This record gives sequence, C-alpha cells and structure tokens, in this order.
Amino acid sequence: MDLVQSAVLYSVITLVSTYLVAFAYKNVKFVLKHKVAQKREDAVSREVTRKLSEADNRKMSRKEKDERILWKKNEVADYEATTFSIFYNNTLFLILVIVASFFLLKNFNPTVNYILSISAASGLIALLSTGSK
Repeated sequence: MDLVQSAVLYSVITLVSTYLVAFAYKNVKFVLKHKVAQKREDAVSREVTRKLSEADNRKMSRKEKDERILWKKNEVADYEATTFSIFYNNTLFLILVIVASFFLLKNFNPTVNYILSISAASGLIALLSTGSK
C-alpha cells in the first residue's frame, strides 16, 4: 500500500495510540503523585520554612505557613510524578514497539506491522497503567 492511499489508516492508528499513551500518562501520574508527596513532605517543609524564616516569618500565621507548605508539596509532587510518568511510559512504549515490530512481527507486511506493533504497545501500556501499584 502506498503511503498516500493508507494515510487515513496511519492517521487513525496514530491518533488512537496518542490517546492511549496520554491515558497511561494520566493514570501513572495519579498513582505516583500521592507517593511522591509523602516522600518529599519533610524536605519541602524544611525548604519552605527556611525561605519563610528569611522573609516575613513573624507576620504569617501558622495556618498560612501550613498552606504554603502544602501548596509547595503538591507542586513538587505533581512535577515529579509527571516527569516520571512520561519517562516510564515512553520507555515502556519504545521497548514494546521495538520488540513487537523487529522480533515478533518481522515477517509481516510493513503496514500490518505498524498497525499491530503500535496498537499493541499503546494498548498494553494503557492496560498496565490501570493496575494499582
């Protein structure tokens, strides 16, 4: 099949794969965010307390300090969970595509190889992201 003839097929598979990978990003990030927040809580609160002690520490109430610590902890956890989710899912996707296309489906037609390898890789990481860790 010519690329122009199968452009619709390639586009549909690419869009579905993109959706499934984004779904996996979101799920892994959601699972990791709470774990990262718990692990980084002490370090973030020390950092925020140190920064507040340098500035206007005496003017701030305890509740406002706790809110700033919580906000910073959530910001750090969100950033770290997002970056790890992207790294983890992209690595897994790349490994699955390489294994599927070069080893499992090497004797298939290139169009079928693309469809099956991309669909299997994106579907598998979406499926794995729904499990609890």
